Amino acid sequence: MRTDQSLSITCEHMGPHEAVVLYSGAICEAGALALQSRFQSLFGYYQYNRVQLQLESPGGSVEAMHFILRQMQRYEQQGRAIAISTTFLCASAAAVMLAMGSWGERKVDRSTTLLFHTVRIESGLNAITAALSSSLSQSLQSVDRHLVDLLVKRMVMQTGSEEALAHLVVERCQYVERNWNKLAVQLGSLQSDSEGTRKPQWLKLMIKFARHGISAGKFTNELKKHLHSCMQREVRMDVRQAYALLLIDTVDGVIDADALRPEDLEAPSIGLTSNLPTAGALLATGATLQLDMRVSVKDMAHTQPFTRLAKSTPNFMEAVA
Repeated sequence: MRTDQSLSITCEHMGPHEAVVLYSGAICEAGALALQSRFQSLFGYYQYNRVQLQLESPGGSVEAMHFILRQMQRYEQQGRAIAISTTFLCASAAAVMLAMGSWGERKVDRSTTLLFHTVRIESGLNAITAALSSSLSQSLQSVDRHLVDLLVKRMVMQTGSEEALAHLVVERCQYVERNWNKLAVQLGSLQSDSEGTRKPQWLKLMIKFARHGISAGKFTNELKKHLHSCMQREVRMDVRQAYALLLIDTVDGVIDADALRPEDLEAPSIGLTSNLPTAGALLATGATLQLDMRVSVKDMAHTQPFTRLAKSTPNFMEAVA
């Protein structure tokens, strides 16, 4: 067991075919290294092909998140599966990790607080110059775009094409709309911010942009805009919305991932396939970017922005250096 203040990483179960690891606490450098060691042990020494990662986290460092995602990529390329689930809290960097987990096995609970939001930096400086403020703003906006590109690139890779991605989003939106009253009763007041079974604005917007007949490229762009808008709101995301946006697959006891699977869908006749634009350069500053907590950027004025270029890899981490 690895415990560091509020951080705890424990192996809860080691069965004949699957091991279960509980990660509780912030996504930080110490946690990322401890989780790497745990993966090496379970996949390497014990030769598991599947590990279930139970994640309970408010989020944390973007750099630590990227490090963990690279470990996930490594084992996925070897044919191993990392099924990520959460019960109570999965926010910020942790929510991105959940969305990047093995498809079909990304599970939440009806009690889960699921939060996707934009990155932020806390300044410990007494004064920030206009030049530094502009540099910080550009860096944060670049990281935000990068995260959205990363999520959508993963979706395209898993569904096989932008056409298939569009079709699956439409199918899930229609499933949620058709079953809204039933889902509302099952979820109660734990998720919905609307009254009773009244459909919220986000569903109306999604049904509007997730209509058949638009080109696949335009659909992908609209999806990215919608995801970015959701992140900017910085409020708890309804698990039904997360399901419709392909960010999760299962709400335990409510929505089953088996209801809709990419391989069961026929290719829709909408538009032409086009490649996603690369995430581009990930700009940052001397401070550590966070997806949950504000971080000090003392002496920021004496640091120079650096460029983090994307490396060419054939897998879902193509946008992550």
